[in-house]
Amino acid sequence: MAPSTDDSARREALSLFYPHLITPAPHCERCQGYARSRDTATGPLRGTVVTDMQVLMKRCARAGHR
Repeated sequence: MAPSTDDSARREALSLFYPHLITPAPHCERCQGYARSRDTATGPLRGTVVTDMQVLMKRCARAGHR
């Protein structure tokens, strides 16, 4: 997946999820990585990547950001 310079993936995440849910925890490197992957997604599967990364961030939060 090639990194993108536009913010279309982030805008898509904002249209699907509340803004406070797409912000990664500042102390969790795993969530920050998921957010970077979500925000740089391109191509025909961008919507799937956006949703999957949000699910992974939610699971990480439920596990206490370990």
